[in-house]
Amino acid sequence: MRCPLRKLLLISTLALVIGCAGASTKWGQFHGGLSSQGYQSVESGFALSSAWTSEPYKITSCSPVLGKDFEGKEVLYVGTTDAQLVAIDTEDGSQKWSRRFSGNGEIRIVSSPAVSEKGDIYVITNREMSDGGVHSTLQKVDQFSIPRWSYRFPENGFTSGSPKILTAGNQTLIFVYVMVGGRKALQAELFVLRDDQNQAELLDRQRLVECQYDITGSGPGLDNIFDFLDATWDLIANFPVEFNVSVNPLPDNFVEPTPAIAINKERPLIAIADNLCSLGAYEWGGMKLSDLWSKAHDFKKHSSTVLLPNELMVFGRNDGKVLAYDARTGVKMWEYDAGEPVLATPAASPSGQLIFVVSKSHIHVVSASDGTIIDDIKLPRKLGLLGQTHASPAVTANRIYVSTGEMLTVSYDLKTRGHDTNFHGNGLSSVAVSGNGDVYAVGIDGKIRKYKGTK
Repeated sequence: MRCPLRKLLLISTLALVIGCAGASTKWGQFHGGLSSQGYQSVESGFALSSAWTSEPYKITSCSPVLGKDFEGKEVLYVGTTDAQLVAIDTEDGSQKWSRRFSGNGEIRIVSSPAVSEKGDIYVITNREMSDGGVHSTLQKVDQFSIPRWSYRFPENGFTSGSPKILTAGNQTLIFVYVMVGGRKALQAELFVLRDDQNQAELLDRQRLVECQYDITGSGPGLDNIFDFLDATWDLIANFPVEFNVSVNPLPDNFVEPTPAIAINKERPLIAIADNLCSLGAYEWGGMKLSDLWSKAHDFKKHSSTVLLPNELMVFGRNDGKVLAYDARTGVKMWEYDAGEPVLATPAASPSGQLIFVVSKSHIHVVSASDGTIIDDIKLPRKLGLLGQTHASPAVTANRIYVSTGEMLTVSYDLKTRGHDTNFHGNGLSSVAVSGNGDVYAVGIDGKIRKYKGTK
């Protein structure tokens, strides 16, 4: 009787809290929250001059997230390529604490941490192995910097994406996209773990689409895939990020996609388009993942997905296409061509009617209903950026923030603009926005800057 009762309790708890679990606006996970909508519910001003600048840290593709300590004070968390998880006081930019992870081989943090409703921090560390591979471990650290447990992904599991955390009553669930099998049989899986306080309990792991690698040499083979993964690792694992638009342009490589989760139904829906061969959506039933739909793709490179309030999943590709699918049915709804790589996760207005797409050197405003660019008296709503970026846009009730060769703030119509030209982004790390409109951005120098973004 124990197992059925436990399953019933898990499902009942999810059903009771699922409507409010995503209501937090503290930007505690990659691209804001579970759905990766990149939206903060506040009216904000222009990020023109920083209120403080932190000391430099070795930050590349990790984007900062925000949480609260036991006193209710806001804390910024970020990971570094020298294996530090850093907690920063958002009042003055001083370091509250730093936790360095150690072990054999080089260890790096390249993806965003996630903060639970309880204030615990979950972060993925990556260890470079002597055989040339990289293996990933999920770490739990409490708000006082004390490590609580670690979970090494089996079968040489590796990911450069971020965990997503769903807090449901007394349950803390962790969803992670992982590639397993190493260089001989690489496949993608979705892991679901439960935080059992002192350890991580694996609840389920779902193999995504079975990749069929070409062994004839005429198409994508494992060697091609690992060439891409190696080039991406070289980009994100080494500080500072080496790119200069005129001399060394930003390459079309980026971290593995992070799943997006919709929780406005009884069962959470998880959507992902990966860089191997799979595109699909899955449901979490309390103890087990079920495949709603899945499709194979021909090894295209994707941004992380955003899930809109109507459960439209939208993501970009390195061929410049932005695609939208009905996450429940798998029906392709529309396609938009940005004309250049889109590796930044799109953001959405609160209603989900507007999609803000950042391609390599432009920002585009696209209609969520049909994927057409918004026209203003026959002028497309598109703006060139200073420099290049794969960093995702952050959106408030009235502003859009983009970290590029400058710190750019624009209105929804792209006509009202503000610039901090003293800021230079690294092209990989996205900004975070607090509930009172403050903006946090990582520069190419590794320093974090806070902008008082309230009106």
